[in-house]
Amino acid sequence: MAEITEAKIRQAVWMIKAKKTKKSICEHLGIAYNTKRLDQIIADFFAKEEREKDLRKKASKKIFTKIEKQAIADHYLEGETQSAIAKQYYITPARVKKFLMEMNVPIRARGKNKEAKVDHIIQDLEIRFDKGERVFLAEKNCFAEIREVYDEDWLDAHENGFQKYVETYPFKPGRTGKSGRHSEPAQGIHYEIYWMLEGEVLPTRKLDAFLRQREKVSKIIEETGRESYLVYRKDDYGGYMSVTRDKLFPVKAT
Repeated sequence: MAEITEAKIRQAVWMIKAKKTKKSICEHLGIAYNTKRLDQIIADFFAKEEREKDLRKKASKKIFTKIEKQAIADHYLEGETQSAIAKQYYITPARVKKFLMEMNVPIRARGKNKEAKVDHIIQDLEIRFDKGERVFLAEKNCFAEIREVYDEDWLDAHENGFQKYVETYPFKPGRTGKSGRHSEPAQGIHYEIYWMLEGEVLPTRKLDAFLRQREKVSKIIEETGRESYLVYRKDDYGGYMSVTRDKLFPVKAT
């Protein structure tokens, strides 16, 4: 049997006040006509309301420990909303937000394509992320996964390799010596050049793109002294992004 929602019970309470018949109220709740059961459902509802009211009163005066604030922050960083957490702890959403800011946690923006609130956070940029680690991408207001770490080790690992020529479309000159508009094989049409590392079999890294990426990684390290990352967005949009370290936040309260 399906559980009767709180909203339906609240509507039933209104129907009682409006002097609706108990039969119609039972039908609204989706139960067989049974006045005793109906009375018990309503009584249990009011008892729960009183318990929660008392718990909220006690929680409003409670001094939360750092461990409890940490748990609240962890719930939020796992994706729960401030309202859901507030209900769980019998406190207001405003107090939840206060705890989150105390715990150095990014505040997600309401709505898509809005930047998260992070101006209250003091970043420890010495914290490095590993491949596969879950992070928060503030500028896109979403979680993301680290797919690549661009640092000195990445540069070293990709330094020694070799170029591989791969024909993509045969160059067949006609009587004029040209193939269409081309007098000789054209890169990007008739062939591609890839940068291969020792042990690799399938070409996946186009040389031009690799050289641009290597230059970009080197420049970021030179200018900031820090690594950058390739991340995959875990939201409705998805997709890869290259971002600097300061744009990412740990999914862990500090």
